[in-house]
Amino acid sequence: MSEKLRLGIVGCGVIGHYHAAAVARNRHAELAAVADVDASKARHLAAQYDVPSVYRSGATLCGDRAIDAVVLALPTGLRSREAKRALRGGKHVLLEKPPAMNVGQLRSYLKLRGDAVVGCCSSRFTFTDGAEEARARIACGDLGRLRILRCRGIFGVNAVKPGAKPPAWRARHSLNGGGFLVNWGIYDLDYMMHITGWSLEPETVFAQTWPIARELAKGRVHPDSDAENHVFLLVRCKCGAVITLERGEAVSQESDTAWQVTGDRGSLRLQMTTRPGPPTVVLDTADGEAGLRTEVILQDPGEVDVNAMPVHDFVSAILHERQPRTDLAKALILQKILDATYKSARTGKAVRVPARDGA
Repeated sequence: MSEKLRLGIVGCGVIGHYHAAAVARNRHAELAAVADVDASKARHLAAQYDVPSVYRSGATLCGDRAIDAVVLALPTGLRSREAKRALRGGKHVLLEKPPAMNVGQLRSYLKLRGDAVVGCCSSRFTFTDGAEEARARIACGDLGRLRILRCRGIFGVNAVKPGAKPPAWRARHSLNGGGFLVNWGIYDLDYMMHITGWSLEPETVFAQTWPIARELAKGRVHPDSDAENHVFLLVRCKCGAVITLERGEAVSQESDTAWQVTGDRGSLRLQMTTRPGPPTVVLDTADGEAGLRTEVILQDPGEVDVNAMPVHDFVSAILHERQPRTDLAKALILQKILDATYKSARTGKAVRVPARDGA
């Protein structure tokens, strides 16, 4: 391995540019190669960051022995083949979210991983100060025994203007594995699992999904879209705690977001994102005599480039011979929830989540 980690990016679209910018700011890594089937996109990104090697295919980049690690900034449906190729070639791999199309794909990555470092970008929002404060409060027992973890993130129809020309993969099961659940809900699930120390073991999922309303679809989703823009799910965990998640985009209501964790002794009100606004973490504790007491734990979310953090964590993990914040084992837990959600929505029944030791 050279003095700096030599990274390659497969996929030079919007998210590929975010990853390139992150690598450029990391003093332990260099962007040594890029690849895209659209040669103009690859050349444009290479010119911005003075990248020496430009390829037309991920296969060629993954075959470059000078590359230490690969960032796969591809739609999910195209990522599996490249991930397997990179792992067979002994590369470290950073996967965009969602981690895979299904549990089977993730298990195939685990079989091929060997000593490689493999991470998933669903961890983006776990690097905020708010996430760390929430995690610390839950770990020290301020909330007591956990009961309900509630995530609600609705982008109303006014937040998604017609004519935005979303890409074809964004709401296609065959290309992305799903719709808004895998585009945004995966962040919520990763966040909630992180702040609880990944101690929750999902047992059962009951869910419903809805497509975008026909009269709202034009210009807000690609004409070939067949996946959900609105989802609700309830996850019952082994300890008795439940996770409720509602995510929607271009929904016929005002935008509304809320994250809250409630235990038998207290609760946390949270902001997952880093946008300015209300306090990021508020602790409410119940007292038998005084009633509810409120304490602002974190007022200002601070400035964190959440799009860059998975790359920095990935590079650090390689250098320190550890796995990233959301590794394949954790990604597998998330994928099991995703698979169970879509099955429940199709069947109208609660679906069992395979046990953690069944991975």
